[in-house]
Amino acid sequence: MIRIILACLSVLPLAWGQRDFFEMEPTKYSEAVATDPMAMLAAAWKSGKKPLPDKSDPLEVLKVVLKELEVPIESQGLVYSKTSKQNNLITPQNPRSVFFGDNAYVGYVPGGDIEVAAMDPVLGPVFYLLHVNQVGEGEWVMRANSCLQCHGTSRTELVPGLLVRSVFVQEDGHPLLGAGTFLTTHASPLKARWGGWFVTGMHGEARHMGNTIAVELDDGGVEFDFENGANWTSLEGKVNTSKYLAKTSNIVALMVLEHQCKMDNLLNKASLEYRRLVYLQKAINPETDIKADGMAARAAKDLVEQIVRYMLFTDEMDLGDGVEGDGAFSAAFEARGPMNEGGDSLRELRLYGRLFKNRCSYMIYSTAFETMPDAVRDLVLTRIWEVMSGEDESEEFSDLGKSEKRRILSIVKETVPRLPGCWE
Repeated sequence: MIRIILACLSVLPLAWGQRDFFEMEPTKYSEAVATDPMAMLAAAWKSGKKPLPDKSDPLEVLKVVLKELEVPIESQGLVYSKTSKQNNLITPQNPRSVFFGDNAYVGYVPGGDIEVAAMDPVLGPVFYLLHVNQVGEGEWVMRANSCLQCHGTSRTELVPGLLVRSVFVQEDGHPLLGAGTFLTTHASPLKARWGGWFVTGMHGEARHMGNTIAVELDDGGVEFDFENGANWTSLEGKVNTSKYLAKTSNIVALMVLEHQCKMDNLLNKASLEYRRLVYLQKAINPETDIKADGMAARAAKDLVEQIVRYMLFTDEMDLGDGVEGDGAFSAAFEARGPMNEGGDSLRELRLYGRLFKNRCSYMIYSTAFETMPDAVRDLVLTRIWEVMSGEDESEEFSDLGKSEKRRILSIVKETVPRLPGCWE
């Protein structure tokens, strides 16, 4: 057992004029017409081009949504903390299921609505609520800009984004926010991850916050047993899994999700900030050379460095002896490729020491990456080439061995379109 003393949280004020800049020209996020996969699917349902799912079974509706958005069922994670739009329904006995693919995230809590965040080529993630008991009735697919109250703040790089949150949770699912909260990524120590989540899989002697209820003490402390939630291989007797599409909350899927959420946020931040600065720069001086001069060019270089460091896992936590899930997610994830002629892929998992065999993020294939402004995208790809070719031998990239760099060079060259000239 450990005792954690409750502490007051201080919130630093955001810099004036930064927050919600995405609601200004040229993006005007909440007013813009979305063209993300969920918007296209909703339009196809409304026009009759695609048949409506059967509303008599919410899980069947969920299956259709996942299939259409190319989100694998095997990616399921179960979260029991009341940290969602549907808090009234979420408890440890009725957790919310979360699924993700490269370009969409889906949530569902039994008895409630389906939540979707789908990646738009200009706006980044666009948020929706699907009222499963009203399929086909009026506007049953609703855009939910109110989600930006949590998904458009400093926690998401000040742009519309995603986050994986770890909290100390009471028996009824309410988080004890005064005990501390963590936004988790591939850099986070395991001991700070997955508070309020169910976690299935083996992780040896390492410990995490999942599968465990915190007890608030009379003196203001918290009692929390890290051993209680360790190395669960099954949710049998813990959750009625018949209400869900999978029987697991896979530790490997959760780790990939953590990496992906921040990667999406950094890519979206770069796109929105660069487009905003280009707009302002042109308004000040229409004749300026955007690529070479001014604030947009300078900002692009700074944004690119953040992306490249994260994309190449420079701050990744050492996994030591590693983790092991049930295998279903890993198989589905790796099968999506693409691979080079030698069979190497950026999706190949390692799961000991580090998460991936080849440390260059598979999100290089995502909508968020592919639709970045060309000036930013080309700079990212150029910086990756400099690191992998050995032109950049900075200490921060020293963990990348020569053979790993050669594999990454080959994979990117053979599988990523529109490479800048240095890759020829």
